[in-house]
Amino acid sequence: MNKYLIASLTATTFAVCSAAQAGQYPSSYTDRARVVDVEPIVRTVRVEHPRRECWDEEVRYSAHDHNHDAAGGMIVGGVIGGLVGHAVGRRINKGRGRHAATVAGTLIGAAVGHGAGGRGHRDHAGGGYRERCTTHVDYSTEERVDGYWVTYRYKGEEFRTRMRRDPGDSLPVRVRVTPLAD
Repeated sequence: MNKYLIASLTATTFAVCSAAQAGQYPSSYTDRARVVDVEPIVRTVRVEHPRRECWDEEVRYSAHDHNHDAAGGMIVGGVIGGLVGHAVGRRINKGRGRHAATVAGTLIGAAVGHGAGGRGHRDHAGGGYRERCTTHVDYSTEERVDGYWVTYRYKGEEFRTRMRRDPGDSLPVRVRVTPLAD
């Protein structure tokens, strides 16, 4: 029950204080004032305009073209040459020259295989076109409105203020009334 008593005393205190202080604060109301002049606030800015320019350019090149089967041909040729050399070495001298014939056959077979695989090796010159581009930046100046100086008349008096937008023919004003002190 004490909570309700404290809450109602607090509310009553605020209400009494607000009523007592109401005479101390100025009263205000809104009205409309006639706009006399609107002057835009203009600034000049520099604006970038990037422009991309492209063209086809003729290029010459020299290509060194390899046939990648040369290594494979050398290996296969070496194996076949070794087998043939081994077989020939067994028949000649009753096997005593077998090792020398195997080595010789391997080397000859590898050389023949490399030559056969390397037949695709060639140099040739060619040419073509490729696109090249560059970017140029052009500049211009523009005027931009940053706001407005507004002159307005209220009750025969002229006032001037800065506003973000053009208010049109009239604008709302807040009027405050306060008593003059003696």
